[in-house]
Amino acid sequence: MSYHIIHILHHNSYLSVDQGFLVLKAGNTERRAPLSEIIIVIVSARGVSFSGNSLAEIIKNGGVILHCDEKYKPIGKTVGLSTVIHAQTFQRQIEKSETFNNKLWNNIIKVKIENQAQVLDLIDKTHKLWDYIHSKNYDEGNCARHYWKHYFSAFGKQAPAGRERMGAENTINQMLNYAYAVLSALCHRSIVAHGLHTSPGIHHKFRFKTDPLLYDLMEPLRPFCDLLLLDIFTSQPELTINIFAKEFSKRLVNLSLQFQKTNTKLIYAIDRYISSVAQCFYTGYVRVLNIPRIENIQT
Repeated sequence: MSYHIIHILHHNSYLSVDQGFLVLKAGNTERRAPLSEIIIVIVSARGVSFSGNSLAEIIKNGGVILHCDEKYKPIGKTVGLSTVIHAQTFQRQIEKSETFNNKLWNNIIKVKIENQAQVLDLIDKTHKLWDYIHSKNYDEGNCARHYWKHYFSAFGKQAPAGRERMGAENTINQMLNYAYAVLSALCHRSIVAHGLHTSPGIHHKFRFKTDPLLYDLMEPLRPFCDLLLLDIFTSQPELTINIFAKEFSKRLVNLSLQFQKTNTKLIYAIDRYISSVAQCFYTGYVRVLNIPRIENIQT
């Protein structure tokens, strides 16, 4: 099965459903995609209308709707109700001890730092992340500062002074925030599908209107977005966020990793990763954790 990320970039577009297909009408053009293959619909235009049942059909088929403003800043998500599919898995998720959570988190953050190190290696930056890993110094804050300093230097004059999250003004940071939001929607979709709940986190603490588990599980996947941004920027130095939004989704869907001597799409690897987290909670064994790694990217 091939998956689709649908971008809505034209104002006053209209979405409807017809015989198992999502139909997008924008001006004089019409696009169709099987509902069963749609993973994300990204709304980045004004005046977009949904027919009475199109919204429900997208969600019912496992899709997520990501809402952005006119500057591509993500402002919200529409996802299905977080019904717990596997009650025992969820029960064990909320009952796990702090010791277990710390062990699980150390494994997750270690792979994040390894993936960041792989990004810097791929762009020929001299760095100390491998030294931190070998010494088992998984200080996320220190590693992040070191990583961003070297990563942003690859953008030359367009490089931001530092990492901005909320209200980012630099275009590079805006692109990263957009990419992470798309990734977040993918992860959220898998978390719900595998019987977990986004509220009880592993490391991040619950705050009103937050999804701690989602933030936790995204961490080792963020460097994939960083690498895709660099690749797109290298081929198009005058990159705008409009161009990036379309190109990023295309590359994200097609990105492949090698797994057990076979190639698999990153979106499948993410789903397998979330499934392995559910197994960790259910079995109590961290060794079943299976996190996608940048070193396995197929070029």
